[in-house]
Amino acid sequence: MDAPHHRKIELQSPADLTYLLSNIRTSAHQKLDTAFPPSAAPKDKEDALRAKVEQLVQEYINATFSLALPSLSINGIDGPTAYPSLSPTDRPNTSTEVTDDDGNYELHDPRLAEKLRTLYMQHEQETTRVAEMRRDAPGAAARAFMERLKGEMRAEKEADLDARMMDGDEEILDCMGALERRDDVERTWGRGVDGLKGLEGVTGVVAKLERAGRAAEVVEGM
Repeated sequence: MDAPHHRKIELQSPADLTYLLSNIRTSAHQKLDTAFPPSAAPKDKEDALRAKVEQLVQEYINATFSLALPSLSINGIDGPTAYPSLSPTDRPNTSTEVTDDDGNYELHDPRLAEKLRTLYMQHEQETTRVAEMRRDAPGAAARAFMERLKGEMRAEKEADLDARMMDGDEEILDCMGALERRDDVERTWGRGVDGLKGLEGVTGVVAKLERAGRAAEVVEGM
């Protein structure tokens, strides 16, 4: 089972680490001065007990920082593998800035560090979103284009079908009109045929009338 991941202690610059180490050593030195006042030390002779305690305290501080280094990050980068080398008598700058050869550094501000971390997270999220858009946008655009093209083709097909249906209706109406005209012609033809059939006896009637007329002329001449 993996060990739980803990968030690293964030520092802005190596000067912050130097400041912390120097501050702790100065504080330890002040405690030693309180417990072993220099005025109580033998004249022209080193206080052996104080020297031994100071050595143990410095070793403890060094060991503590050595163990803490893997849990530090400086400006988003893993901390150094070794802590800054300072003599036990070094004192930190008591002003609001720590000065080194490269310039001035403000003290570590947790709020600014948190804000910077938030900005880094937002930058990573935006970078991820842009990468996803670059990956997905072409496919989405192609799918949208195909859907639009299919819709236009479907609309054109429906419009063409409607036009054909309208043309078919007109053809049907034309055929129906032609059938109606044919029926009229057939009825007229039938009436004509019937009329001709009715005239079949006209010739005989005319002949009879002619014969009757001649007979009447003969009778009148007698």
